[in-house]
Amino acid sequence: MNEQLAGVWILVALLAWANGANDVAKGVATLVGGRLASARLAVLWGTVWTAGGGIAAILWGSKLVSAFSHGYLAPDFDVDLVFVAGSLVGAASWVLLASRLALPVSTTHALLGGLVGAALSTGGWQTLHLAAVTNRALVPLLISPLLAVMLCGLLAPTVRGSVAVYTRYRSDRSPRDYQSLQESAWLWMVLHWFSGAVTSFARGLNDVPKIAAFLVLSLSITSASGAESVMIAPSMTAVTLIMAAGGLWGGFRVLHVLAHRITSLDATGGFVANAATSALVLMASPLGLPVSTTHVSTGALLGVRLSGGGKPAVADALMNVLWGWLITLPFSAMVSAITICAVRTV
Repeated sequence: MNEQLAGVWILVALLAWANGANDVAKGVATLVGGRLASARLAVLWGTVWTAGGGIAAILWGSKLVSAFSHGYLAPDFDVDLVFVAGSLVGAASWVLLASRLALPVSTTHALLGGLVGAALSTGGWQTLHLAAVTNRALVPLLISPLLAVMLCGLLAPTVRGSVAVYTRYRSDRSPRDYQSLQESAWLWMVLHWFSGAVTSFARGLNDVPKIAAFLVLSLSITSASGAESVMIAPSMTAVTLIMAAGGLWGGFRVLHVLAHRITSLDATGGFVANAATSALVLMASPLGLPVSTTHVSTGALLGVRLSGGGKPAVADALMNVLWGWLITLPFSAMVSAITICAVRTV
């Protein structure tokens, strides 16, 4: 039992590390794409604020812990460590592979696929709480990127128009008053950095509880009654630290794709993308809705692109990203199911 528990903890650590490497770019890629920061500085900025969101999740992320530890499974389903390990193998293998391939994917989607694959290979559809999986997981995952596209599609032209009107107004009043234009550019730069911080914070708030839920679940299986509530805070803290390390070590591959290969960015477009992403993720987290920061942030970039941002100057990676989204759930489910079948037949 101790060896199995140690194995689950190692898998949780691998998933947290992979999440950091794949997801830290989601909040700060626009800073790099808008030429406001170097890749190294942007990753550091995103990591600090992601860690802040992870610590805040100790207070506000309990609903997500409950959803991923119990909420998607049938009430009478007896979860064991093999089930937990199989779910984690499915999710971690895909996120690690995607990070290596510089493909921004959803850890949330991968975890859901791992859970579904593990449940189906263990006891069939009756082991799942299908209404919860559909209404509280699949629907938010599908709707949130569409909301991001629409929100950015509306906000980007409005913000750009407002900036243009303000610039013309100040220029007409004092054509030589370049200071006002410099002040405007400085304001947008500050807002852009702030929006990157808020987006990274929201990502930590939403992602840390999902991964920590598997630590909590493993402890509830092996420990006395009441251990689950006691271990939420230490589990979230551990996941936050490992996720931060993964972001600092491996966050640059995906950063390049999101910063340069989805859409061309300026200061206003980057701010709008981050503002929409952070608003949607922050609204979802306290409600226990596991939206994907990857889907929302990439949807926001697509909304900026459709509203006039244009295609990127380098190779367009949008289709690769969309294919990655489609593959995530079935790949994770398949690996999880194969893992559990192999372990149980040994």
